[in-house]
This record gives sequence, C-alpha cells and structure tokens, in this order.
Amino acid sequence: MYNLGTVLKFEVFRALKKPTFWAAIFAIPLIYGVIFGFSAISSAQTRENQEKLAKETFSFDIQDESSMISKDVITGMKGNVSKNKAASIAKVKDQKIDAFYFIPKDLTHEKVEIYAKNVNINENAKYSAVLKSILKNSSAKATSANQLVLINETYKTEQTIFKNGQKYEQIYEMIAPGIFLFVFYFITVFLSNRMLTSTTEEKENRVTEIILTSISARTLILGKIISIIVLGIVQILTLLLTGVVMLFLISNVGDFAKNINLPDLSTILPNIRWEFSTIAISAIILIAGFMMVTGFIVALGAMMPTAQEASNYFGMIIMTLMAPLFVLPSFFVNEPNEIVIFLSYFPLTSPISLLLRNMLGTLSFSEALVGILLLIVFAIVAIWLAVRIFRFGTIAYGSKINLKSIFSKKKIA
Repeated sequence: MYNLGTVLKFEVFRALKKPTFWAAIFAIPLIYGVIFGFSAISSAQTRENQEKLAKETFSFDIQDESSMISKDVITGMKGNVSKNKAASIAKVKDQKIDAFYFIPKDLTHEKVEIYAKNVNINENAKYSAVLKSILKNSSAKATSANQLVLINETYKTEQTIFKNGQKYEQIYEMIAPGIFLFVFYFITVFLSNRMLTSTTEEKENRVTEIILTSISARTLILGKIISIIVLGIVQILTLLLTGVVMLFLISNVGDFAKNINLPDLSTILPNIRWEFSTIAISAIILIAGFMMVTGFIVALGAMMPTAQEASNYFGMIIMTLMAPLFVLPSFFVNEPNEIVIFLSYFPLTSPISLLLRNMLGTLSFSEALVGILLLIVFAIVAIWLAVRIFRFGTIAYGSKINLKSIFSKKKIA
C-alpha cells in the first residue's frame, strides 16, 4: 500500500490536465443554462407581445347572445354591436371590418366564434388577445373586486405550520440534506464514464502487467477509486462556486432575475437549518454509496476486455441506481411502504433512496443505521470484487472474465 499516494497523485493530475475533464464539468450546466436563458427571454418576449397585441386597435363587430359583454367596453375599444351574424361575417370577407366576434348564449357548452381578416401568423393572435381583454374587462364590471379574485384564484394565502408548538418550515430543513442528494446524483453522472474506463484503458493499451510489477492490484484499484472521489469533489466544488457566483450576478442585472423567478438568496440562506445528525447521516451515506457504486462499475470495467463492451451493461447499473426517482411519489409518505423499504436496502438503489428519505425527514435513526451498515458492507464487497476481478482480468485480453472462475481459484498475490 506504500505506492497508494503515487497512484492517487498520478490519476488525479492526469485527469486535471485534460481539457475534457473541465469541459465535462461545465458542458451539461452550460447547455441547461443556455436553454433556461433562452426560455426565460422567450417567455418575457411572448408576454410583452401578448400585452401589445391586447392593446391593438382595429375595426370589429360583436354579437353578444349571452348579455354578459359591457357595451361601454365595446365602445371604448372602438367596436360596434351587431345583430346579424351573417351580415357581419360578410363584412369581414369583403374586408370592410377586421374582425367579428360571436358570443353564444350558453358559454359553458358553446364556443365563442371569431371571424377575422388574415394579417400574418404572428399578428393574427391579436384577435384572441383583444377578445380576452373584452371578456376580462366586462367581467370586472359585472362583479365586485373580491368576487373577481375568487373566480380567478388570484387571492394570496399565508400558511403557518406548527411542530411541537413551534413554527415549522420543512423546506429549510430539506436544503442541507438535499445538497448531498444533488452532489451524489451529479458526481455519479459526471464520473461514471471515468469509473468505467479506469481499468479498461490500461488493459486496452496492454500495459497492465508492467504496472503490476511495482504496484499490487489492491493498491492500484484503491488508488483509482480514491482519485475518482477527489476528482468528484473538485467537480462539485467548481460547480457550486460557479452556480453561487452566477446567481448573485444575475440577481443584480436589472429585472432579469424577476423575469425568470430566481429565488432571493438573502432570505433563504439565514433560514437554512444545519442539523449535525442529519448532515452526518447524509455525508456517510454519500461516501459509502459512492464507494459502492464506484467499486461495482470499476469491477464491470475490469471484467470486460474493452470499454465498448462494458458500456453495454453499464446502462443497467445507472438505470437501477436512478430507480428511486422513477417512483418518487412513493417517498412522500410518513410511513414507508414495501417498495420504499426494498429500495432503501437494495445495494444499487439504497444511496439515492436513503438520501431522499433523509431529506424528506422520513428516515428514522435505526433505519439510517441499518442502511449505512449495509452500504458499508456493500462498498467493501464491491471494492473486494473489483480488486479480485482486476487480478484475474489483467492478462485476459479479448475475452470477458468468468465470475465462476474467479471465486473458484485460489488467492493470487
């Protein structure tokens, strides 16, 4: 084990020197950021365009069979009341007026009809926007302000929850353990490919035997696994720091933060609850879970002759790992059901399940203790398996390793 530091230093600095390592850190967040930014800008422009179209003035007739439309509103928008549907439609066809609105008697079952002159695909939306404005202004005149708020469901609420006689806001308890769930998810996504190729690279280059003349298989595998953890920490710290800086910068750029509904960090950060027990449990689950996942994926890479063949099975591991997210509603209960219990203790699904339950506050101390002990056992087994498979797989070029043969053979140094 005296060469562990050498392996660790080599693996870490080899990765840090590659531009692809840093590109991988920012690629996914950058893509999502660009999409999010374009979406926010597009939404703001669409909203402004709708408001502009609603204020457009054009000639129109309106026939109101429901008697709900205010004549003052129609006159104010320079429209005319019609009593002959066919005649008004003919006026639109002859381009004597721009639009005709027919409001049926029974709005619950019949459709409001709009007949209008074509302008272009964008400006044709003004006819619906103006109708919406007519209906809204007419309903405002027909009802009181309070009734209108109830109908539109625009009333404001303030909910206060008490726990043990004290004001309780669970969202602030969820943030700290939620960070560990976020870290586990992204560190696995970012580094999964590196885990897979950490052993196949040497095998494909036929240099494994040379390396093992001076370093034991156990030291080499442990060095690779620890280096992956170090690289994961570098990636997560880089992302978190970049994210916080970007949030503070965006929040000070005009009204952009308001347009995309960014949270106000100044009101959130002071209220976050940093409970030692919750954070300690999340941290241990994160470390043990990541060690286990890394061990299994490294073992898979050591078993296969090439990274391409290993990738065929790699997808199943990732899908199993993320399985708790597919049944997320099952976790939003006080008493865990059979599915949640199974996912909490099954090797590959337990890290995310335990982190998720700890975040939601549904993981008892005894369940956390059992889950952590199992994760530690699974991690030890996974790393042992990776070392043993790597020992037998170092010279197995061009063929897969048979697990049965690994367990049947005697110990090899």
